[in-house]
Amino acid sequence: MKPNLFGAATTLLLTFSIAFSYGQNGSVVIQNNVNLPKDSVTSQLISSLNGFLGQKEKLTKENTFVLKDDLLETAALLDEMKGVEQNAKLKDGGFYKPYLTNITKRDNNNFIIQLSYIGIADNTPAIRASFKLLAKHIDGRFYFYSALKQNATSWKIKKAGYITYCYKDTLNAADTKEFQKMVFLYDKKLKANKPIVLYYCDNFLEVQQMLGVEYKADYAGIISNNLTANENGISLIVNGWNASRHRFDPHDLFHDRLRTVLSNDVINRPVDEGCAYLLGGSWGKSWTEILTLFKAYAKENPNADWLQLYIDAKNYSDDGGKILKVSYAINALIAQQLEKEKGFAAVMELLSCGKKEKGDENYFKALAKLTGINKADFNSKVWNLIKAS
Repeated sequence: MKPNLFGAATTLLLTFSIAFSYGQNGSVVIQNNVNLPKDSVTSQLISSLNGFLGQKEKLTKENTFVLKDDLLETAALLDEMKGVEQNAKLKDGGFYKPYLTNITKRDNNNFIIQLSYIGIADNTPAIRASFKLLAKHIDGRFYFYSALKQNATSWKIKKAGYITYCYKDTLNAADTKEFQKMVFLYDKKLKANKPIVLYYCDNFLEVQQMLGVEYKADYAGIISNNLTANENGISLIVNGWNASRHRFDPHDLFHDRLRTVLSNDVINRPVDEGCAYLLGGSWGKSWTEILTLFKAYAKENPNADWLQLYIDAKNYSDDGGKILKVSYAINALIAQQLEKEKGFAAVMELLSCGKKEKGDENYFKALAKLTGINKADFNSKVWNLIKAS
């Protein structure tokens, strides 16, 4: 029997004195079984929460309900909340509604908010995500923020250059040395040198809990991963990476460092992934191993149409969901040759040619300018790069 977590869908009633419509404009849904604090500022708190949620798709620094002292940490949490209403399968952009599940008063000016994004189909609730936020009352309104810093108040701190490590008991010296080595390698190429605040968690579940992600369906069962943010020139990495080799992923680290110098709005993902292949490997494989698999694929497909495979974003390897893409491998080879001939500044220009679009016209325009390779000779030029590698 399917659990009825929130009562029959047809009896969803709002009982708070402020008039909220069901899911209207992203407003929180309050059921009659939610025990709200008997406090004069509760209505103001809920009004501010609706304002916060109504602006969550904006840049974090533009959300007027974010506590600016905790901007960096809250940016990482808000990244997890963006687009959470959407149900891609049903093609419904507002399927999951924000249900207020709890408000806990800490003192007169500080509250804990818990809410869940729930969709109801066939009278059965489905939870997409649950979040915990802290709220602070300042000058007549509430501001919201992640509890990350408060959750780590007992942790130790160590600084090395522009990297700040936050950890519970001990640091792995060999691991931090390797991490710094990769950061400095990337930053030299990217001309980044932006401060990093790194929290070492035991696993990815702890990462989520530290930030305020109590549950997210997308992450169910995932053991190793990081959550990150970049604000005001500072990079936050909440590390839950557990691997036999390192406590970080060199591939993801490249993505993080790139976003300290380039806006996500201009980064071309296939080029970004190609550079991450080249410099940091992928799925625990080194670039040499990735290239070996790609060359084996090319050998098995002597009549491959690389242009069509690129545009169609085809895979050339799938090891239990650990996918390697043709377009990424090709861009790794192109970036390698481009840096050799013109320096990494030219690679940066290709990286910033704009988000992937249908037909990849922006990419091919930048590629022709930087390398002379166009759609007409793409196939033959890629074969040449493979044979020369």
